[in-house]
Amino acid sequence: MHIYFDIVILTAITALILPASILLYNKIRLKDSWEQKHPKIIISIILILLLSASCIIYGSFFEPKMLVVNQQTLDIDGIENEIKIAFISDFQVGPYKQDEHIWQIIEKLEQLNPDLVLIGGDQIMNNGSSISEYLFLYPLKSLAEKYPVYAIHGNHEYGVGRNSIDENWVWLPNLSENTKWYAESLGIKYLTNDLEKITVNEEEFYLFGGDSLLANKLDTKILEERTEDIPTIVLIHHPLAVKEIVNKNIDLLLSGHTHGGQIRLPFIGPLGKIETKIPTSWYQGFSQYEDVKLFVSSGTGETGARSRFLNPPEIVLLTIK
Repeated sequence: MHIYFDIVILTAITALILPASILLYNKIRLKDSWEQKHPKIIISIILILLLSASCIIYGSFFEPKMLVVNQQTLDIDGIENEIKIAFISDFQVGPYKQDEHIWQIIEKLEQLNPDLVLIGGDQIMNNGSSISEYLFLYPLKSLAEKYPVYAIHGNHEYGVGRNSIDENWVWLPNLSENTKWYAESLGIKYLTNDLEKITVNEEEFYLFGGDSLLANKLDTKILEERTEDIPTIVLIHHPLAVKEIVNKNIDLLLSGHTHGGQIRLPFIGPLGKIETKIPTSWYQGFSQYEDVKLFVSSGTGETGARSRFLNPPEIVLLTIK
């Protein structure tokens, strides 16, 4: 499928540059041509075509290789000492991005020096090209040797998608156990509906890592086993899971999945839409749903086309105090 999208991208670029070149040639070389008689119109058309082609080239081959740091600050009752959490999501390692991408992320994380690293699912692309894409994650071993690292599944580990919240379908192999096993061999703590009590900088909080909503694996019952009056941070791949944790005394939900829409336009917002209807405000950044504060990362990888626009891959550095 990635080859199909690459062909579409190259076809679109050609379809823009070729007519611009023809118009420019006619304007310069053909005497008394329509192009020479209407220079302002022709120049305007050429500029529009070339600008459009430039945007596609930039969004397909340059912006996806960038990596920015999105720094956010949040006050949570019950936490006095500052905690720095690095949140990364949607590596999508596979045809587009491999181990070099993970090394790029690690280099940036080491500069940020967080107290804790959370990985929000869809570590692999799982598009059928290889069943061992998870091996591209091997650089995470060096990260886990320096920082506590926790991870969860997304839907791609299960090879699962959904046309609607009520209709489940599977199109690719279930690689969830393979991915979890390999991540744990690297020293990563993998949470599948698990609750952990975390102590960082003399502060304590609960961390719940939920399994995939789209794979019908999410189970929040363990939240009822909390016995201490300390904050709770929840890590679930799909932001729609916020509806599953309302009125459960949750301080923060961290999600990914949306990629921020991958392509974002001014005054329009995300162009790429996920399979379930959620507010566009849930595609990126902070939102509030009833009593739960939600933060959604744009992630670091891409699905479908290898394209991003005005929405570069990001590491979120969340400072809680």
